[in-house]
Amino acid sequence: MISKEESLNLLQKLITQKSSGKDKRSDEEFLKKPERVLIDNDEWFIYVPPCFNDCLDIAKTERVMKSKKKTQKVWTQGSRFAFHRGCILYDTPKAYHRWDVAISEIKYCISIQNAKNVKLEEGEREPGIVEFSIFSPQYMKMSLEKIDEYTLTQDEFVRFLIEGDPKNIPE
Repeated sequence: MISKEESLNLLQKLITQKSSGKDKRSDEEFLKKPERVLIDNDEWFIYVPPCFNDCLDIAKTERVMKSKKKTQKVWTQGSRFAFHRGCILYDTPKAYHRWDVAISEIKYCISIQNAKNVKLEEGEREPGIVEFSIFSPQYMKMSLEKIDEYTLTQDEFVRFLIEGDPKNIPE
């Protein structure tokens, strides 16, 4: 398990590293474990299953092995976050069970309405944008109701997924 603190430290490192125009990818440090199962438990505020690896810029990348005779695909972590319209995330892996059971376990649901990916060009990093709504189960826990809407950069959004409490989101 990767701790919340380790994820936050790596996030800071990823978004502040200077780019030489080339995308720096780590095959040693990850915001989250690339291969996980629904029963995994972590310290993040919002549960982000492996189907969102691309959004977190976690991908299989070809690397030349030390023997330099062959390449192998390995998991790598980059900083080009790309959450997009239609992404829906929940605060618990239990949300991915049968809905009548899942809704009683959900505290928060995040639904992204609009987004622009992070861009790295000529050594400059544009942090992108994420417009999203937060939903919570209604009183009788039969459906979700919108609590509020927010706009953050992709970087701030990833930080929110790790540590965020909706009451503490910057306005």
